[in-house]
Amino acid sequence: MSETVEGIRKRTPLFEAQQNLGASFAQFGGWDMAEIYTDALEEHARVRTTVGLIDLSYFGVIKIGGKEGGQFLHGLVTNDIKGLEKGKGERAAFLTGKGKVMALCRILGLGDEYLTINDPQTHEKIFKYVFPFSYAGDFKAEDVSAAYRTLSIQGPRALLVMKEICFEPVPALDEHDWIETIIAGHHVLVVRASHTGELGFDILVDESGLQDVWDFILLKGAFHSIAPVGLRALDSLRIEAGIPVYGVDADDTNMMLELGLSDAVSFTKGCYTGQEAVAMATYRGHVSKKLSGLVIAEGTLPDTGDVIIKEGKEVGQVTSALKSPSLGSAIALGYVKYGAFDPGTKLEVRHKESSLRAEIVELPFIKRDAAS
Repeated sequence: MSETVEGIRKRTPLFEAQQNLGASFAQFGGWDMAEIYTDALEEHARVRTTVGLIDLSYFGVIKIGGKEGGQFLHGLVTNDIKGLEKGKGERAAFLTGKGKVMALCRILGLGDEYLTINDPQTHEKIFKYVFPFSYAGDFKAEDVSAAYRTLSIQGPRALLVMKEICFEPVPALDEHDWIETIIAGHHVLVVRASHTGELGFDILVDESGLQDVWDFILLKGAFHSIAPVGLRALDSLRIEAGIPVYGVDADDTNMMLELGLSDAVSFTKGCYTGQEAVAMATYRGHVSKKLSGLVIAEGTLPDTGDVIIKEGKEVGQVTSALKSPSLGSAIALGYVKYGAFDPGTKLEVRHKESSLRAEIVELPFIKRDAAS
């Protein structure tokens, strides 16, 4: 089933190489991953101003195939799989029958097969969910995580680095679309993917070539000031970009449309698991609550779970908070009820024994031109 036994501690295949670069490690999604290399604020600024290299090898990947593979997958996820041609990709989600979010994912079309790229915290769950469908028809689900380990290049100079390292020129790609090429002598997939709000490219490579590609990127990208970036900086970057993380800003208590990820949902495809609940929210014209951005006036950082108040009534809860290195102010993501999530709405956040003044702002907090 999986390349690991559930419950066994896992760690990045680049552990020793990153340790030699001075990395400190922490648990992320059940994996020991590089948290910081030098200084999280410096690493954050590097991605915003130049370019950084991020190890995302903890992502899980499932290959879906068989004559009925597309049909089965199409009925399991929120986006339109039948229209996904080779070289194309899209964001999607797996929902429960009641429309609650089981997992967020990205799906790449391989032609007659599909790759489903999952967060580490949901990968095992999704594999166990889709695998039994192989008994119902010509549907094959295979855990191929070790064959598609992910490295990510993020920042304004990302395309310049790609020109240095790829055997062939990288064409203009829409977000989530991909090409095949060679890097450091290894066949790879290059996917246009922003995890930070900046221009970004994911490189999917077999685990046997991961070290070679990592070293080659750092060598060839040095001219453009590339350096490794840890997952603590990635977290601050993604909060500024308004990107939710499953298990932090979303879980199986949330309806899909509450996340604001409209590009992950097809409103014209046929029936899929959880579709009725999505349709009901769509026809109603609004969701009952929505993941929203808040700027905290006092600069005090709220805690996860702090209650959001409007005119003395509870209207939401904080899910992520950050003293933004880019903005110089305290910001937060949180779910806010309908009628209180319009930009400009004045709110309070109940923090310990005090109330913090807050204002709803449009996401993302940091707006960048990520065009290639």
